[in-house]
Amino acid sequence: MTRAVLLETRALQIGSAHALCAPLDLSLAAGELLLVSGDNGVGKSTLLRTLAGEQAPLAGQLLTHGSPRIRHLPQHAGQQLSGPFSVADLLRLNGQGDLQHPWVPAQRRQRVDRLSGGQRQRLLLAMLLSQPGDLLLLDEPGQYLDQTSQAQLQDWLAEPTAALGLAAVVMVSHDRLNFPRAQRLHLQGLADG
Repeated sequence: MTRAVLLETRALQIGSAHALCAPLDLSLAAGELLLVSGDNGVGKSTLLRTLAGEQAPLAGQLLTHGSPRIRHLPQHAGQQLSGPFSVADLLRLNGQGDLQHPWVPAQRRQRVDRLSGGQRQRLLLAMLLSQPGDLLLLDEPGQYLDQTSQAQLQDWLAEPTAALGLAAVVMVSHDRLNFPRAQRLHLQGLADG
């Protein structure tokens, strides 16, 4: 069975003032997992922002097919949660007031800014993974998670078609997660000069 292509790039160049890596040619279909790796500063987070439509490419083409619903979890997103609102408030604001997920804190009256880094990350991941979407863009999702939570996340992402309803996943990770069926993209920075 051929899966529908959700997103493809043709000679895509990413960066702000100058290209961070060589032009990228990618094709991502429903149910696929793409792991992105590379040294710091080579454009991994920039690639996700570009795929999410949050940052314009420098050159090349970014093509989406069928208007895929794209969900993006930026790096350090959990650490940016602040303010005197509760878990219940955050869920309500996101239209998920009745969300039942093992990673949502049982004490919904607890203030979000009093959660640990791992609790915040699990909460954001629970919210993201529970929303309908075709393409998940995850930037270091295992960051701040304990080993048990990293293993659960790995199980959920290992088979996007089953756990996430045909969503494709692009994930930046430095963690040593085992995804034998994943595609891999290693970004290398461009040499100066």
